[in-house]
Amino acid sequence: MTTITQTKQAVQPLLARHSDLALVGRYLILTPVRHFVRGVFIDRSINQHAFVPTLSVCLTFDGDTEQGIGWGDRFTYRSFEDADPDLVDKRKNDPRFGVWDIRYPENIELMLRFTEAALQSLRAMVTFEQMMEFARRYENNLTPFEFMYYPRLLMAAATGDFETARYIVGKREGLRQSFEVHYPAFCPALLSEDRAALAKCLHDLEAKTIKNLKFTKFWEPTPFPLEMDGG
Repeated sequence: MTTITQTKQAVQPLLARHSDLALVGRYLILTPVRHFVRGVFIDRSINQHAFVPTLSVCLTFDGDTEQGIGWGDRFTYRSFEDADPDLVDKRKNDPRFGVWDIRYPENIELMLRFTEAALQSLRAMVTFEQMMEFARRYENNLTPFEFMYYPRLLMAAATGDFETARYIVGKREGLRQSFEVHYPAFCPALLSEDRAALAKCLHDLEAKTIKNLKFTKFWEPTPFPLEMDGG
């Protein structure tokens, strides 16, 4: 399996070319990090010489304790229709596309070209609306978005969509009970539409997630939409 050190060595050209990139573990991210993190997760493979890069967008206020994919998919399953014609041609015809083997420098260079194209598609994603549109696309979900109750609840709360958030809490008893145990102020704040109290819960969750995932150096704390819309 490839190591984090090998990952760091492989992506050095991208880090040198783009000042808005940072590598955290295996996660090549766009900075600054706010309420969601955008990047490419460069995972290991059962092939000890290969990488498995995946386009990835994750919430930064869900209390996660380890890096994951969030929403996105492996390069091998993406069309790259918005990339330049040469990359589209290589996606279709290069026999080594999808097997990113560190023993072949030209293969890793090709992986980096696709990584740049993938990251470019994420640079314009700066609002919750854009992020949720990405999350809803079927190609970015192993689990259909409508069944991802926990992140949907958090996003609804963060954007001030109290109707949707209350509906999810009302339908998912286990989720409600979990919040009552771990974040007891959340549900009362949601039911009373107390924006300040709800925002505090979300900021506390975000600070926890950022610390857990070691994004502190690249984090830019910002208000949630519910704090700006009628707060």
